[in-house]
Amino acid sequence: MKKEKTTKTTDIGNMELPECIALFVNSAPDEFKLAVLLSVICCYCTLATRLRVKYLYDLDLHALLLQILIVGEPGAGKSFTRGIVKRLMGRLRLRDKEERNKEKDYRKMVRKIKNKNLPDEPVVDVRCIQTITRSMLTKRADAIQTKFGEPLSFFLFAEEMSLMADSNKRAYADLRTLDRLAYDLGAEFCSETMYDGGCNSDVDICWNSLFCGTEHSLEEYIDKRSIEGGNVTRKVLCKLPDMLGDNAPKFKPIDSTGSAIIQNMVDRLMDETYGENDKLQPTHEIPMAWMDPQVEKWCQAQRVEVLKSGSRARNCFYKRSSLSAFRMAALLYYLWGEDESKQKQVVKFYHFMATYIVDGLLEQWGREYDQMHQADKDSLAGQKTSIYDSLPNQFTRDQLRELIVKLSLKTDARNFICKWKHAKLIREVKESNTELFEKNYKS
Repeated sequence: MKKEKTTKTTDIGNMELPECIALFVNSAPDEFKLAVLLSVICCYCTLATRLRVKYLYDLDLHALLLQILIVGEPGAGKSFTRGIVKRLMGRLRLRDKEERNKEKDYRKMVRKIKNKNLPDEPVVDVRCIQTITRSMLTKRADAIQTKFGEPLSFFLFAEEMSLMADSNKRAYADLRTLDRLAYDLGAEFCSETMYDGGCNSDVDICWNSLFCGTEHSLEEYIDKRSIEGGNVTRKVLCKLPDMLGDNAPKFKPIDSTGSAIIQNMVDRLMDETYGENDKLQPTHEIPMAWMDPQVEKWCQAQRVEVLKSGSRARNCFYKRSSLSAFRMAALLYYLWGEDESKQKQVVKFYHFMATYIVDGLLEQWGREYDQMHQADKDSLAGQKTSIYDSLPNQFTRDQLRELIVKLSLKTDARNFICKWKHAKLIREVKESNTELFEKNYKS
């Protein structure tokens, strides 16, 4: 039985954004603003491949890497992404074309020259790709590291998500492992092949991806293995509104002044990657330690929800939801010139986006994840009330046991009580011989 399709509306109209992002968002209809925002941020993160940021719970620095999924019905207007990618990635794509031409010219020369005195094959860095085999992707990543000594982020864009699923059905290699590794800087992939044309190397493959598709193509791309293997935790899912009976969405054009602002930012980020004579520019760490208390606060609130519900899906999903939102927030702070007066807006954006991401993951894949991990039924996505919230303010152990039986849960009442007491969600009340517990008290 298929899941009933739902549409989530989100208002970002009152959110302040850097001008080079706001120009895109303000040009979009209200229902598309969030999808436009995520698409634009994904492109800027790719261009800002030399930026690094320290996340509260990790020792190593992070690159700004995101994996965005835009989902809607056929004809829902997903093609808006094409214009955004064309405008923001145009300069990088032109550079890629020049690099590919070097490869083509070398192959032509090899076919003409019969002797063995051939010049070395050119080492090129091509970063914008669509469908690709695993061996070719490994070769591209190895070439970048050979040329610069460091990895640069790829940009994967597919107007039809089915292209990625179809790649696996044909003779293409399974990209699931790379999909997981590509989310983190420094997660190396080792490729060993037996044929001479293969690329045998340890490479750091990292990418930003923007995929559009329907619910059906989403189910094909994110299958059971992807849910169980953790690919979904790295995704940011954005669903377009139900367009049944509606006019096609109308986007406003961006005027010449706005276009100049956008192009200036693109040029700035490109110049902060490639210097004179194609020399790689140094990395820059965005100072974000000031936001650590806010990250800890949001994560702590999520842990409380995990304890209340026993949800293994939320326990898994919230961690990378926070990280993805933090990477986006770091980008905004950088685009604002690391202006301390904008920190409140950055925090507001982080809280909004982290909550949006985890809610979307739970709604789409929480139930399946919990079923795979044999979690309790009360924690399944879509359950509006947790077992904690279903209990009265004062309850006995027997009442908790009765509720557990009613919901057909597998967790013992003692386990719930132990965790809730440790988290100070409940306290034991001494009343005659009855074992009574109280929640919603002031500790």
